[in-house]
Amino acid sequence: MGSDDLFKKRREERRKRKENIKNQKSSNWLIICEGTETEPNYFKGAIDELNKGLLDDYKLKVKIVGMGRNTVSLVKSAEEFLNEIDNYKTSIIPYGKIFVVFDKDDFDADNFNMAIEMCENNGYIPLWSNQAIEFWFLLHFNYIDSKMNRKTYEEKLNYYFNKAGLNYKYHKNDKNIFSKLYKYGSLDKARINAAKIHLNHNGVSPANAESCTTVYKFFDFIDERLDELK
Repeated sequence: MGSDDLFKKRREERRKRKENIKNQKSSNWLIICEGTETEPNYFKGAIDELNKGLLDDYKLKVKIVGMGRNTVSLVKSAEEFLNEIDNYKTSIIPYGKIFVVFDKDDFDADNFNMAIEMCENNGYIPLWSNQAIEFWFLLHFNYIDSKMNRKTYEEKLNYYFNKAGLNYKYHKNDKNIFSKLYKYGSLDKARINAAKIHLNHNGVSPANAESCTTVYKFFDFIDERLDELK
């Protein structure tokens, strides 16, 4: 049996199991990231901040995995990862939501669009950025409705941080990047900015939607989870 057939068989088994308990609301989430540090560090900081105000029984339990792969290979590795931990003899869904985080960078447009389509077909939630996740970081400070090459992201971030009162030079893999953005920028502003920009690109393929990001959707799902606890 080929690998594609094996994936198809396992997806079908997982789908049937999900249908049997489709009303289950799991607080266990999985985030699979293209990068091994920058994205995992950001989402770990976000989850830590969220859980500060929650009782232990209600805290979100999130496994964050940095795969070191990109676009289509990242989505395929997500399926491989799930197959490794999946136990088809149990009625418990390991993860209530599965997010896949990746950037456009200089990767081929077809591969980028295909990765997003593969995520959606498999029930994953793609959190993509065109060109890179640092564009999402910039939206914590300002609305940007024009194309911006990722080579300028670092310079812009340094400017905004310094303007906000932090003498800081941005560097990838900063373990505290979420807390810095949260303190000196505005998560609410970033969400509003990103959602508006994404809407403005309606009908445009993700590979051609520069500058744009869907990372804001992660926090929409956070809100839904908090509403469930009310």
